Amino acid sequence: MVNALHLYRHILRVHRLLPQEMRFVGDQYVRAEFRNHKTVTDKQYLEPFFSQWTSYLTHMKQQTKQNVSTGRTSTKAGGSWDVGKHLDRDIIESLEDDKAEQLLELHRTTFGADDSAVDSTEGSAAAPPKRK
Repeated sequence: MVNALHLYRHILRVHRLLPQEMRFVGDQYVRAEFRNHKTVTDKQYLEPFFSQWTSYLTHMKQQTKQNVSTGRTSTKAGGSWDVGKHLDRDIIESLEDDKAEQLLELHRTTFGADDSAVDSTEGSAAAPPKRK
């Protein structure tokens, strides 16, 4: 089983490499998710939770490494970062209503977009792990 505290800390360390705005939103989300799962003991919920967060960590490590190696640092003004991955339609459609709303709110917070700017076929933010 995954050590929750180790995974949590490692994710926050990777977030240090993100641009400030992305780090702020990402850190808040990670803290809330891990806090919400602090008292969960059912392996039915914990295994997918840790699996998804481990996958997220691996994905973010690859992306931050690529961005830093190509000279796109979070401290350079005007530099664009390639972060996140597109969500396929099946994933979006399989979300429960409250999770879909949470994803939409994350999109609004990240991009400042209204509902009409959201393309229902793909997302542009990193896919957050689905929680129960």
